[in-house]
Amino acid sequence: MKYFIALALATSNLLLSDEKVFQKGDIFEARKFEAITLYFYRSDATRLDTARDFAFSLNDFMDYATIDQRDLYKIRRGETFQITESFKNGDIFQVNLDSSKSKREKYFVLSEDLENRFLTRIDQES
Repeated sequence: MKYFIALALATSNLLLSDEKVFQKGDIFEARKFEAITLYFYRSDATRLDTARDFAFSLNDFMDYATIDQRDLYKIRRGETFQITESFKNGDIFQVNLDSSKSKREKYFVLSEDLENRFLTRIDQES
């Protein structure tokens, strides 16, 4: 009986999960200041994603996934970005930022961060 309940809970969790799939060409807009962090380098985003996946202790996390603040960009309200390329089976995306305040155009973002409630996906009209 115990296995049946565990199986029923696991099955319902898998069937009812609302997994969002992001793909090339999706456009997002920030509705709040500092809604999401963009990374200058793909290696920084990869290290942070790996550290989030594995159960590191706090000290190990800080040693492995520390990123220099100068290599981050906090997106501002009203700024938009578009996904251009996918890495690591959709865990990391390269994006083009449409902003006059940033000197760079290409950044990297984690797919977990795209599920932020302060981001809205803009539907493209065909």
